Amino acid sequence: MTIAVTACKSKKAVGSSSPINRTAQEKLNPNDPRFGAMFITACQERKKGNLHEAMKLLEECKNINPQDPAVRYEMAMIYKLLGVRDLALSNAKFCAEADKNNEWYQLLLIDCYKDTKQFLQAIKVREALVKKFPEKSEFKEDLAIEYAMTDQYDKSFKIYEEIERTYGINEQLTLNKVKLLKSQGKWREVEAELQRLSDTDKNEARYYGYLAELYLEQNDLAKAKNMYDKIQAVDPQNPTLELALHDYYSALRDDREAYEHLKKAFNNPNLEPAAKASIIGTFYTKAEANDSVSYRKGMELTTIMLQAHPGDTESNALYADFLRLKGKNKEAAVYYYKAASLERKDFRVWDNLLYIDYETGQFDSLEHHSSMAMEFFPNQPEYYKYNGIANAQLYKYKEAARALKDGMEFVVDNNRQRMDFLSLLGDAYYNLKEYQKSDEAFEQALKIDADNTYVLNNYAYYLSLRREGLDRAEKLSKRANDLRPNDRSYMDTYGWILYQQNKFTEAELWLSKAAALGPKNGTILEHYGDALFKNGKKQEALKQWEAAKQAGNNSNELETKIKTKKLDD
Repeated sequence: MTIAVTACKSKKAVGSSSPINRTAQEKLNPNDPRFGAMFITACQERKKGNLHEAMKLLEECKNINPQDPAVRYEMAMIYKLLGVRDLALSNAKFCAEADKNNEWYQLLLIDCYKDTKQFLQAIKVREALVKKFPEKSEFKEDLAIEYAMTDQYDKSFKIYEEIERTYGINEQLTLNKVKLLKSQGKWREVEAELQRLSDTDKNEARYYGYLAELYLEQNDLAKAKNMYDKIQAVDPQNPTLELALHDYYSALRDDREAYEHLKKAFNNPNLEPAAKASIIGTFYTKAEANDSVSYRKGMELTTIMLQAHPGDTESNALYADFLRLKGKNKEAAVYYYKAASLERKDFRVWDNLLYIDYETGQFDSLEHHSSMAMEFFPNQPEYYKYNGIANAQLYKYKEAARALKDGMEFVVDNNRQRMDFLSLLGDAYYNLKEYQKSDEAFEQALKIDADNTYVLNNYAYYLSLRREGLDRAEKLSKRANDLRPNDRSYMDTYGWILYQQNKFTEAELWLSKAAALGPKNGTILEHYGDALFKNGKKQEALKQWEAAKQAGNNSNELETKIKTKKLDD
């Protein structure tokens, strides 16, 4: 029995997008019918990505017929994918030598030589391919590239000229030739090549543009201006013309005229927003560094861009960026929201919008916008965190806890982020009076970072309000104060814990220090008054309670203390 074996078709053949086409039949072992089935299965496994399984089958095929080039080709392909370059090369050599007329074997060998940086050997194989298949211009073009990579510029140029004689002048060939000539500093030849290209179509503005760029590089501004005039004549609405004139006048150091052409370019709706955004980015970077001129020009260009492209995401987002630089956050939020509505999958826009909502305390907006972001980006934990913060600030603690619990599921290998979620969950559960869950969240947070002062302080304060675990609360609060001395909020927490432990003298000392720091705080002053009262200083206590009321503390408990002039535990 004779079995015909063809190398498996690859999704993409090495060196070409065409499939492998081997039609020559091989005489295989007539006594082993397993060969064909195993080979086909091996090909299928390789296509599935099961490379090791495919290799096992191919090894069996090789044992049956060690001379079959199709088997060695497939083995080379797998070794190449696995990054085993020496074995890939040896198998590629085998199949390429076995069938010198099979172009795909030769192309694989070339690729393996390149992988091992044996470029001259790759060129020799390519040269043989060009001789064997002279009608295939793609082989010649690849050879020209390889010559250029090995600094054989004359050979590379000669190939391009040969192709050009066959197929005529075309843009890509000319640009390839120009690149070679530039690398050798042959500027006159570069100009001649571009001029020949331009002569093929006197109405193609792009060809004049290539010449203009060359003349600018050579600082031949008169010739460059002549090219721009020709572009103006054949394509007056060309969106890149004004940008080119901007470069021209910049070279002349005429900044005023250069900027005027830049504004005209931005006014042209045919110039892509992406091109405009790239230019504005340079102004924004300088504006961030407090360059006032760059801010003024950048803001003007962004305004023009927004007028030309009012429905473009980038236009609205860039305008918001410049507003934000001047602290106009509420105005910026309007344009970030518009940008986000236009392109719902732009992370940067949503990040900026939510951050501004948070920074400006617009928690209604933050809740609404973060809910939208959670819908559009369901795997992004940061948006759940914003939603949790917003709901907590709106006293919707159940919704806050739900968002935070859901969002924490998407936190992976990020202890800092997990810490944020746990501390916020501790706050939310406390306000829901789910004290066990609150304590568990704070304890988990402290396992990640035992010195996180926010968690230390809040956890301790919540324990003191419940009058539970006061010894634990005192240790936590003391640690927070050691880490951040002179923080009046942390001092108040520690003083209040001491008060709950009936350590009134120590409590008064800490609370007096807290009350003396910064502007008057109604809660701290009330706590200070309570400690004074417990230490028998009733008149001083009443004075602090009244000061607490003046500072904005309007609790019923405080009002009762002031009216009765006593502390009712």
